[in-house]
Order: sequence, then structure tokens, then C-alpha cells
Amino acid sequence: MNSIRTLRLKVSLGIIGLMWLNVVMVSLRAFSIEDPATFWVVAGSAVVAGLATLVWLQDRAGATAAVGVSVANAGLVCLLVYGFRDSNLQSDIHMYFFAVLAICSALLEWRALLAYAAVVAVHHLTLFFTVPMAVFPTNSGFSRVVLHALVLSLETGVLIAIVVMMTRALVRSENALAEAASAERATSEIEARSRAQELSTVREREQLAIDADTTFKHCLHHATAGISDGIRKLADGNLAFTMDTPFAPEFEALRGDMNDAVGRLGNVLREVSAVATRIDDGAQDVAGAVTDLSRRTERQAGTVEETAAALAEITESVAASAKRTEEARSVALQANKDAAQSSGVVENAEQAMRRIEASSQQISSIIVAIDEIAFQTNLLALNAGVEAARAGEAGKGFAVVAQEVRELAQRSATAAREIKSLIQTSTSEVETGVKLVRNTGEALKTIGSQVVTINSLMDQIAVSARDQSSSLSSVSSAVNGMDQVTQQNAAMVEQTTASVSALAQEALRLKDMIGEFSLTTERQPRRSQRAA
Repeated sequence: MNSIRTLRLKVSLGIIGLMWLNVVMVSLRAFSIEDPATFWVVAGSAVVAGLATLVWLQDRAGATAAVGVSVANAGLVCLLVYGFRDSNLQSDIHMYFFAVLAICSALLEWRALLAYAAVVAVHHLTLFFTVPMAVFPTNSGFSRVVLHALVLSLETGVLIAIVVMMTRALVRSENALAEAASAERATSEIEARSRAQELSTVREREQLAIDADTTFKHCLHHATAGISDGIRKLADGNLAFTMDTPFAPEFEALRGDMNDAVGRLGNVLREVSAVATRIDDGAQDVAGAVTDLSRRTERQAGTVEETAAALAEITESVAASAKRTEEARSVALQANKDAAQSSGVVENAEQAMRRIEASSQQISSIIVAIDEIAFQTNLLALNAGVEAARAGEAGKGFAVVAQEVRELAQRSATAAREIKSLIQTSTSEVETGVKLVRNTGEALKTIGSQVVTINSLMDQIAVSARDQSSSLSSVSSAVNGMDQVTQQNAAMVEQTTASVSALAQEALRLKDMIGEFSLTTERQPRRSQRAA
């Protein structure tokens, strides 16, 4: 019941305060309406509240105090309803009965709720029949009294049920707490006895723990010494050792793990060393191949450059030959025209022997020119044959054409010498010119046909020379492009050589670094010592 009393002590303070607040509200309402009975109303409310307060002070958490305070609050609400007679709010003030009843339920005393409901019921029934306006406004029937009674009964019943359940729950809770406290005291006694027993057990365990700790420290020192020695060997680069001295059983796995780690590290470094050796060998092979490729690329670049220069010279020579062939063609055309004119002169030879002599001289000059042209053509054909031979496979076709031109030039030179001899004979024997005019005409016709033939050959030579010049220009462009590509290849070969050299140096450096470790049972000398 201690929890119920504690709760009542806390709640009763608020309800006492509410009671005196009701006294204040009743007094204010009485003074506001100027009722002749104001004094008695105020005095009565103060007396009721004072008596309830005295009862409460006797036993603040008792049932009597709860009943007294509840009855006093009910009476004060009755006076407040009376104070609102002839007011529209009188019916609304009735709701305050139910509100205060709910507040009084916090005292957790069902008798107080029942007393509160009894006071309200007596008030409603008595005053309804004696002073109706003190309870309800005018024109209120008994049905309203019945309705209020039903609502009051329902609320009171529910609140009493709630209070009873809460009271029982608190009682059960207190009983459970008391039982728990009793059990706790019993447990404390049992624990005290067990502590005494455990104390001796703990002391024995402490001694065992001290002994075990000493043994463990010794084993730990032995294990750490072995691990430390292994780490020193690792720091010295020795990966060929194994920790053969057994450790304590709890540290034996550590020794096995250490040996496994050292063995795996040694295997890895051996694999790395082998890979570094293969990289070094491969780099040396690649370096040799790249050096040989560089030399061959340089030679090829020189050859391509010389070929480009030779093709440029051949192109210029062919262009010059084409130009000269065009000039020879023009001369041949002129010679053809002159031969035609000479035929007319021959027909009139009998009337103008002097003119024949002049024409003979002109023909002699032309023949000299033809002889020179044939000589130059022969030289050009000879040069073209030489250049075609130098061009190799690409100049075979041009060599055949040059040979044909050369033969034609020789025949032209032979014909020119024969014509020259005839003209000299006809000049020395002018007196027999008439007889020889016809022969001269026929010779001129022959010359004309030969000139036409020469002209046709010159056309062919000119066309062939132009084609050869165009082809040689294309070949020259291709060779120049090949020269540029060869130069780029040479530059790339130099870069590859530099990269391979750097790779070889890094491989040697890796081998030197691995050489710092001993991977066999006999420690290998370091590279620095070998170098010394």
C-alpha cells in the first residue's frame, strides 16, 4: 500500500488546490450578481473547504481524507451551479460535476467517488423539488434529472472499476516488489556465502594463473626470440633458413607459419630472379636485332636516297630528250615542206639552172642539219640506253625504244651523207644538170618520203618520251615517299633501341636487387662484393 499512499499524497495536494480554487470561483460569482445571500454562500464554501482541509491534514493519504475532500468538491460545485441560476450557462456548469468527479478518481479511493456521486444525486433530487432554479433553468423536466443521474451513475461506475483495478494492480506490484526484495536479501546472503567460498577458489586460481603466466612468458620469450632471430636473418637478406627449434605447443603454429612465409617469399624471389634473367636475355637479343635492323634501315635509307637522286636525273634527261625530239620533229616538218618545194624547182630546172644551184645549196644545208640531228639523236639514244640500263628492270622498255631511235638516227645520217654526196656531184656537174634533174627529183621524192618517215618516228619518240617522263615522275614521287617512310622507320628504330636499352638496364637492376637475398643454403655473395 505504500505506492498508493505515495500517489495519494502527491495527488491530494492538487485536489486540495482545486477545492480552494472552487471556493474562489463561487465567491467571485456571488459577488458578481449582488445576491443578498452572498455572505452565506461565500462563508458556507469557505467552511466546507476548511473542514475538508482539516480532515485531510489529519491523514493526508487516508480514505477519510479522500472522502472528505471529494464531498467538499461536490458541495462547492453545487454552490457554483446555484450561483449561475437565471443564467444561460447554468446547464453548462453541470458538466463541471463530471469533470471534478474524474479528477477525484486520481485519489484511488472508490468510497470517495461513491460519496461524491451521492452528494450530487441528493443535491439534484432535493433541490429539483424544493428550489428548482438552484439546479436547472426554468421549464426543465424531471427527465433531465434522470438523464444526469444515468450519466453520473455510468461515469461513477466506470471510474470505480478503474480505481479498483489500479488499486489491485498497485497492491500486486507492491507484493511482487516485496517478494523481490525478500528474494534479493536471500540472494545476498547466498552470495555472501558463495563469495567466501569463491575467495579461496580465486586465490587458488590466481596462484595457478601466476604459474601459468610464468610458463607462458617463458614460452613467449622463447618464441619471440626465435621469431626475432628469423626477422634478423630476413633483414640480412637470408631467405634460405628454417626455424627448426620447436616452440611451445600454443606457438608451434606461429613457427610453421613463419617457415611457410619465408619459403614462399624465397620461391617468389627465385621466380622473379628467373624472370629477370629471361627479361635480360630477351632484351639483349632484341637489342642485337634492333641494332642490326638499324644498320639495315640506314643502308636502305641511303640506297633509296641515291635511287631518288638517280630517278630525278633520269626524269630531267627524258624531259630534255622529249623537248629535243619535238625540235627535231619541227625540223623534219620543215624539211618535208622544203622537199615539196624542191620538187617544184626540179620541174622548172630546165628554165632556171641557177635557181637549181641555189636550191641545191639550201638542200645541202638542210642535209647538214639532218646529219647533225641524226648525230644528236644518236647521242640521245645512246644516253637513254645507258640510263635505261642504270634503271634496271624499270628501264627495259625504254632501252628497246632507245635502240630503235639509234638505228633510225644512223640510217638518217647515212641517207644525209648520200644526199650530200649527190648534191656535190650535181654542183660539180651543173652542165649535166638537165640530165640529172629527173634523178634529182626522184631523190628529192625519196628524201621527202624518208622525212615523212622520220617525222612519224619523231612523233612516236615524242609520245614515248612524254609517257616515260610521266612514269618516271610517278616513280620518283613513290621513291621520295619511300625515302620519308624509311627515315621515319630509322627514327622509330632508334627509339626502340633506347627503350630496349632502358629495359635491359632495369632487368639488370632487378637482378642486382634480388642478388641482395640469399635463396640457397649457402649464402650468395652480394653483387657489390662480386663487383669488387
